[in-house]
Amino acid sequence: MGLAELARIMLSAADKEFEDDRFEKEEWPQRKPNTPSGQVPVLTHGDKQIPQSMAIARYLARDLDLYGKNNMENTMCDVVLECINDVIKETLKLFLEQDETKKPDIEKNLMEVVYPRFLSHLEKMLKEDSGEWLVGDKLSVADLAFFDLMNRLTAKKGDSIFDSSPTMKKHSEKITSIAGVQKWLEKRPVTDM
Repeated sequence: MGLAELARIMLSAADKEFEDDRFEKEEWPQRKPNTPSGQVPVLTHGDKQIPQSMAIARYLARDLDLYGKNNMENTMCDVVLECINDVIKETLKLFLEQDETKKPDIEKNLMEVVYPRFLSHLEKMLKEDSGEWLVGDKLSVADLAFFDLMNRLTAKKGDSIFDSSPTMKKHSEKITSIAGVQKWLEKRPVTDM
C-alpha cells in the first residue's frame, strides 16, 4: 500500500476514477529520474506531478472537498494528520529496532501508551465536534487518514488496538461502510503494508 494508500482511499471515497500505477522494485532505477523529487508517491494530474504523500493528501482534500469548510476546519484536519504522523514515527521504532531484546518494551509502549493516547485524543475531538466526524459535519481527510492508519495497524496487531476506545473502532467501521471505500478495499491488491 505504501504512502500512496491515503490518496487511493480519498479518491475512492469521492468516487473518482484513478490509475493506480504500481511497479516492481527493480523498475525504480528507470522511473526515479522521471519523478520531481526522486521518490514516490507522485500524483500526476494533467501535466503536473505532485510529490510527497502529505502534499498529495492535502491537495486531494482541497480538490475533493474533504478539507473542511473554513480555515479552522482545515487546521483541525492538519492537526489530525500531524497526530497520525506522530503515531507512525512511534510505530516505526518497532520495525527499525535491530536489538530484538528491546522490541517487547517498544511494543508494550505502543499498545499501552501511544495508541490509547492517540485514540483518546481523537475520541475527544470526535465528541467535541459533530460527534459524527472528526472535523466539521461531514467526511474529511482527517477521517480517511485515521481509517488508513487503523486499517494498517489492525491488520498487524488485531482489533485489540481499539480496546481503549470502542468509540473510535465504531468510527473506523463507519468509514469502511462508505461505498467507495468498501469498493476499494474489495479490489485493492493484497500487500504487506
